[in-house]
Amino acid sequence: MFHLFRLIFQIIVIGLCAILFGFSFNTFLIPHKLTSGGVTGIAFLIHHFININTGLIILAINVPLFFIGIKYLGKKFVFLTGYAVLVLSLSMRFIPIRAISPDILLSSIIGGALYGIAVGLIIRQGGSTGGTDIISLSLAKMKNIQVGFLNTCMNLFVVGSSGLIFGWNITLYTIIAIYVAGRAVDMVYTTQNKLTITIITDKYHELTEALFQCHARGVTVTDVEGAYTHKSKKMLTTVITKFELNETKHTIKNVDPQAFVNIMQTMEVMGRFRKN
Repeated sequence: MFHLFRLIFQIIVIGLCAILFGFSFNTFLIPHKLTSGGVTGIAFLIHHFININTGLIILAINVPLFFIGIKYLGKKFVFLTGYAVLVLSLSMRFIPIRAISPDILLSSIIGGALYGIAVGLIIRQGGSTGGTDIISLSLAKMKNIQVGFLNTCMNLFVVGSSGLIFGWNITLYTIIAIYVAGRAVDMVYTTQNKLTITIITDKYHELTEALFQCHARGVTVTDVEGAYTHKSKKMLTTVITKFELNETKHTIKNVDPQAFVNIMQTMEVMGRFRKN
């Protein structure tokens, strides 16, 4: 029952954020010929030459990528990502392309902020907006390639193409929109923050196995004793990224609702730690 309510909540939040995603593009960015990075930016460039709705192009590009995602990222991630892509594609299809503000600078800032907030909240719920996220996360699983490096290359390609097509003046505003969107994503959710989690539990065997299945991170088991009860327990310690926090908390609650959990911000991790 808990997992059902959790899934329903994720679907509602992702759906609303996907609509916000489409709204930000159709009312702030597209009317001023402002693009973004990744598949969305590529779709906009294709739309400039072929009179096909941007949302439909995004959907068409993402469909073959879902098969890659199922193999390397899991069915739930692909399901939530597919749902997000479907809703944002429909929202971009049916929300009228009409500028809310004639000011291109204001539109690039507001549009980028709304777009970034939407993307950050979707990632926070365990999904993504598809495209380069699926490619980069899959490569990170296979080859340990940095996600940020691949996304940066894709964004540079899209922005450079935009400059050649629409002129470099428009491209400068596009860079502003991408920068603001990136900052908004970081404010809402970031994968770069590391967290140390300590868990005091009686069900350390079950919980250790569940944590391995959840995020494949190392777990240290320590014998501890309560100062008041003098009862022996086990303390589990693991370091994760903030991207993995929600799923980790739900895993702990599902295995041992009575576990004592302490979550701490980690400044730096040395040694063997998988970044992606």
